[in-house]
Amino acid sequence: MIIDLTEAALQDLRSIRDYSLFTWGEEQEQKYLDGIWAKFETMSADPERFRRREKWFPGCRFAVHGKHVILFRIEGKVLQIVRVLHGSMDLGSQLED
Repeated sequence: MIIDLTEAALQDLRSIRDYSLFTWGEEQEQKYLDGIWAKFETMSADPERFRRREKWFPGCRFAVHGKHVILFRIEGKVLQIVRVLHGSMDLGSQLED
């Protein structure tokens, strides 16, 4: 399965990188981002095992890594990462765009 990230998801990862680097340092930043990418691989291997959340957008599924929620959908052979948001955020308002 191909993993595709929306521009919003890429921006989310940049923000996570910047915050983690500033707050926790380079080693922890790299470890956390590596963990997110490993989660993407797990998701692509068996995306159907993750819960659906149709209220956010059609086909929405979600996975959790650390304090972040990964929102994605399956489109044919593509696993599209839509957003990577901190779990304390109001997810609905972040998805209104």
